[in-house]
Parts: sequence; C-alpha cells; structure tokens
Amino acid sequence: MNRFLLLLLFLISPVISFAGGSVLAYLDGKPVTYEDIKEYVSQLPGEKYKKMLETRDGLKKLVNYYIDRKIILEEAKKAVSKKEGVLRSHSGLDQDAAYIIAYLTKEINERVEINQDEVKAYAKEKGISEQKAYAELLSRKRRELFEKLLAKLKKKHKIEVLIK
Repeated sequence: MNRFLLLLLFLISPVISFAGGSVLAYLDGKPVTYEDIKEYVSQLPGEKYKKMLETRDGLKKLVNYYIDRKIILEEAKKAVSKKEGVLRSHSGLDQDAAYIIAYLTKEINERVEINQDEVKAYAKEKGISEQKAYAELLSRKRRELFEKLLAKLKKKHKIEVLIK
C-alpha cells in the first residue's frame, strides 16, 4: 500500500508543484505562471480544458495554447484596424477574440485558394462528393496556412516552456 501511495504522489507531484503560481514558461523573458493558465482556462468553454490542468501533458498543451494566443493577439492588434468591419461585426465578443478572428480571417480565410479541378481530382481520389471534397480541402489548406503563420510569428519571439 505504501508503494502505491508513493507512486501516486510521484505521479501527481509535478502537477501539484505548479499550483503555487510557479513559472511554467517564458515568453520574451516574461513569466507565464500556473495562475495565468488557470485564468486562461476559466475563460474557455466546457470542462475539457479544466481537466487538462490536472496532468503534466495537459498543462503543457495549455501553456502552448496560451502562448500561441498571446503571439497571435499581439500581431492581430498591429495588423487589424479598429475601423475594420470584422471587428464591428463581432462586437458581441470580447475585444481580444474579435481581433484574433479579424486577423485570422485576413491571413488565412481570405488567402485560401481552391480551384474546381483540384476539387474534382480530390473527390475522385477519395471517392467522395465534390461538396465534401471542397470542405476537406478547405479545412486542410486553412490548417496548413495557420501552421505556417504561427511558425512565422513564433520566430519573432523567444519562447521557453519549462514543462518537459
């Protein structure tokens, strides 16, 4: 029984050690603490992210999501004018979310290019309808553009995640 308790303590101690507000990462020399991540998670919908706070892997993912959001938001505030229609059309959202949506719309959604020949070839290759092929291609290309954009933005920052 004592071995079980020691093993359990060993497994959960990395998570417990973060609960005191300790530094989990640095973004451009500024600390990202457990409290920052808890606050971030409290603003996210659902229980999925709250459960991620309970494990080392989950916490690491949350830290990375938090840093990604910070980086995108910083760039969005530089690139998006307050006068842009996208900001006004998302007035029900908090301002940061509206900036991010406006920025990603400009940088990703408006840059995705899919031609009809590509859709037909993909539909034939996968044995699916052209409508489904278009949706899958659109999703894949958006994801690729997002990953390239995020990689480019991250190069402008010094990121050090302390959770291994």
